[in-house]
Amino acid sequence: MRSVVIGGGHLAYFAITALRDIDPRGRLTIIEFTSEKVEMLKKTFPFADVVLSSIEGVEEYISRNRFLIDVLVSATDSDALNLRYAKHSIKIDLPIVIAILNNPLNEPVFAKENVRYVINPYKTIESKIKEIVGKFRVNVIHEFSKVEGGIYAIKVEDAKTLRRVQSFVLKSDTPFFVLSTDKRIRASSAKDIQIGDVIYLACHDREIKGLLKKIGRLES
Repeated sequence: MRSVVIGGGHLAYFAITALRDIDPRGRLTIIEFTSEKVEMLKKTFPFADVVLSSIEGVEEYISRNRFLIDVLVSATDSDALNLRYAKHSIKIDLPIVIAILNNPLNEPVFAKENVRYVINPYKTIESKIKEIVGKFRVNVIHEFSKVEGGIYAIKVEDAKTLRRVQSFVLKSDTPFFVLSTDKRIRASSAKDIQIGDVIYLACHDREIKGLLKKIGRLES
């Protein structure tokens, strides 16, 4: 596979790495605009051909080598340039043209210009946060890195959670306080914890993870 990546920043780095993983023996060319980055890219990616080009010269390079390019990835730090190069590459019928966004709000612009393959790296942020927090379902108030512990907040949503939390507090003798449903903060005994309360626990990571597994908020 013969690939061209335009750009030498963070987005381009991940594109280059991915293409190399897909086809370790493929021919990979990187186009960059500054001599300093060209030298850096040569050292970072010794397996690739690194080309110094002006912004205006990229389209000429693509056109001149269009029969030698299977995949083009436009991954500069400018969405305007990424759109420009993607449109040009589509116009001359390159097989696969990919644009990587810097600003997720520009995705509709690329779609309107018929850029079929647009990567929005920010889309994963929301899904990953939901995946992690939705699975863990505990608020980390403060972490103590040296002792691998912290202060954690758990909402007591149902009877099962109530029983497990009460048992945990009694057995571990963990310091805690409760924010009740009427938004009042109180120190309390385990038997006074109620459904709807938010309990704040100061404990080790392994202890909170053990509790979360028991109440079904953390995968084994």
